[in-house]
Amino acid sequence: MRKNLYVAVALTLVGCATTAGYEKILNSWIGADELKLVRSWGPPQQTYESQGRKFLTYASSRNVYVPGMAPSYTTTVIGNTAYTDPVGGTPGYNVSKRCMTTFELESGKIISWRWKGNDCKARE
Repeated sequence: MRKNLYVAVALTLVGCATTAGYEKILNSWIGADELKLVRSWGPPQQTYESQGRKFLTYASSRNVYVPGMAPSYTTTVIGNTAYTDPVGGTPGYNVSKRCMTTFELESGKIISWRWKGNDCKARE
């Protein structure tokens, strides 16, 4: 349950980065030529051609560390001895973030795009 809370907090800290914002950027490329895309995004990681269509794929990946939470402590006194025990707390963990975007081109112009992954986001 606390892990979900940390993920929610981490996502809140990302701000207004959304998939809708990313799709808005991708839509702005419709009709642009291949050279303009490559000049802006760099060389694609993959290319594929079939039946007069060309597909350019860009991929990114990163790891995000979500810190854990320190435990709270309770102290119990029995006679002349105090016992302090940790309660709760969670370890930190890594989240793998990936985004793969493919542009489809016909006659050197971008006609469509598609993306997949959990990190295809941009500010609106």
